[in-house]
Amino acid sequence: AYRRIRGETALSIEEIALLCKHFKFSFDAFISANTTSNSVSFSYQQLSSHVNTFREYLENMRNDLANMLKFPENERTIIYAAEDIPVFQHFAHSYLTAFKIFYWNKSILNAPGFDDKKFDTVHVDNDLLKIARDIYDCYSKLNSIEVWSDDTVTSTLKQVEFYWDAGAFHSKADALKVCEELNLLFARINKEAEMNVKLDSNDKPSSSENNYALYHSDVMIGNNCVMAQMGNMKGAYISYHTFNVMLTTNPGFCNETDLWLKNLIKKSNLISGVAEKQRYRFFKRIDESLKRLVQKIEND
Repeated sequence: AYRRIRGETALSIEEIALLCKHFKFSFDAFISANTTSNSVSFSYQQLSSHVNTFREYLENMRNDLANMLKFPENERTIIYAAEDIPVFQHFAHSYLTAFKIFYWNKSILNAPGFDDKKFDTVHVDNDLLKIARDIYDCYSKLNSIEVWSDDTVTSTLKQVEFYWDAGAFHSKADALKVCEELNLLFARINKEAEMNVKLDSNDKPSSSENNYALYHSDVMIGNNCVMAQMGNMKGAYISYHTFNVMLTTNPGFCNETDLWLKNLIKKSNLISGVAEKQRYRFFKRIDESLKRLVQKIEND
């Protein structure tokens, strides 16, 4: 071991494989980071229909955000190009969180025990709700820039509408409660944008400094893309399979992603802070879409 540490003896392929496996490090990622190769390696949380893998998914998300909080406040930033409502934002509202967890497990993962169930909070583990709340509280402390389009809220509204049309809610009251918490979510984000500060799960400012900026893009964003910067390190998260993400720290890919996000921001309108008229119009359109859904459920 000492000869290998000193560089006197080269590591064999078998030894490299053992080290990579033990430390969960991709040798391809190391090679790509130090060459001009166009290949990029990603890591991801493998999900299956087993409910424990979803718990691990949430725990890993919480750990990633908690690790970011270890950096000084001015050295930790998340830029989120949101094709859908940013996943963290749902977790400030327990009933909405329960709906999303139920939807992901039943309709995306086909987790056993959900197939014959209708949405009711009794079918969602309280431990998962607590982890989700921890995730939101971590996110609320991080400096964040979010870019939304008019289509950002569409997928969540469509999920609620689909469950209603499919008879997948236990009762009309459950469907309306999810819509009520969606209304609270949009009101909270509107307030955060007005203040330029995120609110924690108790609706208190999470920072004494400005830590939130919201942009509106007139063009479709295309996919959820997140850039996390911690000191001199960058990580790019790309969404796939509805809510899961792939992560790479490849410098070339992260720099390209950073440039794409900055270009998107440059072509978008800042609606947080003093942009009161633009912000009002944006959230008015969202409010009208939600009201149409509520009216449909009430009249059905």
